[in-house]
Amino acid sequence: MRLTYPPVTETSFSDAALAFKIARHTPCSACDTCHGLRPPPDTQVVLDDQDSRKSSLGALDQYGSDEDDEPAYLCTCICGHEVGDHGAEESVVGREEFSRRGDLAILLDAKLQAMDKLLDFDYSDDDILSLRQQIKLRESPMPMHSPSIGKIR
Repeated sequence: MRLTYPPVTETSFSDAALAFKIARHTPCSACDTCHGLRPPPDTQVVLDDQDSRKSSLGALDQYGSDEDDEPAYLCTCICGHEVGDHGAEESVVGREEFSRRGDLAILLDAKLQAMDKLLDFDYSDDDILSLRQQIKLRESPMPMHSPSIGKIR
């Protein structure tokens, strides 16, 4: 199977592309062994190069396509869990948190691209690990509602 990875140079990403980027850098919440979305051994992940895809169609793209224009991204990890289990479910984390995680995932991808490691899903170093820690859901330092707040003694 051959799937695509969203490019680093994109100016805006679809939610599916952003979710894939976030999941790649976020540990799985459904198991203890997975540190981020990984492709199975029989899956080849290639960089999505929209320019070459358009030029290979030549003038035929003016007629439209019967296929979905959205590239196929990895949605199930080698651990057997989905993108949402890897912290990339907007309906669970909220739009603001999804965007924050997306920004960090884009930064991580840019660092990996600069080292020519973007498609190396096993690579990490201290900088990458530090940024991946920041992707995890921020915990509120104070609970939203505390029974002791506002009580008169």
